[in-house]
Amino acid sequence: MKRIVAMLIVNVLIFTNIYSENLIWQIDSVYQSIDTVAYINNMILSCEDNLTKSAKEMEDLELSFSYKRMSIDSLHKYYQHWIKERCDEFSVKINKSRPIYVLNLLLNKDSIKKGKIVLEVDTNKLNFNLFDFGKNFKGNLFVYVKNGKYSEHDTHYITFSQQLGKNAPKVFRKIMRKQPKYILYCSELEGMNTILYVLNDKIYVYRIVQLKEYELNDYVKTFGISR
Repeated sequence: MKRIVAMLIVNVLIFTNIYSENLIWQIDSVYQSIDTVAYINNMILSCEDNLTKSAKEMEDLELSFSYKRMSIDSLHKYYQHWIKERCDEFSVKINKSRPIYVLNLLLNKDSIKKGKIVLEVDTNKLNFNLFDFGKNFKGNLFVYVKNGKYSEHDTHYITFSQQLGKNAPKVFRKIMRKQPKYILYCSELEGMNTILYVLNDKIYVYRIVQLKEYELNDYVKTFGISR
């Protein structure tokens, strides 16, 4: 019986190590293939698409409720100008920044059904968030992508939690002082509360509010899939 238990433990450890090594190999491959110039251009185009969609929604809403009944042409011209102005602002910001490319990781859907955490690389066209921590880590530009498209951006780490917003610069400073190979993000773990990084061929998960970090394998064992 003891031999069987020991064999099971060894098999679990072997599987865990193989999984971690395979994930790091996937991450390496994605980072090595990135064309940063093309990526920035695609991000700007995706931002423009996002603004165009928002403008169309606002334009339709305003036409529906406007008592002055502004002409469709006038309203359309106004929002076209709004799109160009916002997109130009974003283009200037992103080209002036010195971002860190933060790869998105996703939860494997089959593993979720089994109540496990297995992470995989986001293979969408836009799969890197762009973080420029700025001077003294007070923030300069944070650009997020979701489902392969531009999602939103701000000058600081976006969160509605006061404690998370307070701790985030401290955590980023601690992580960057270690000179990690990569910074990673997975919104499906604990949303904005977790940031991941690769160091010495290991993946670490940092829980920002709690100011605690774990090796990925330990995090998976501790927290599982239901939190």
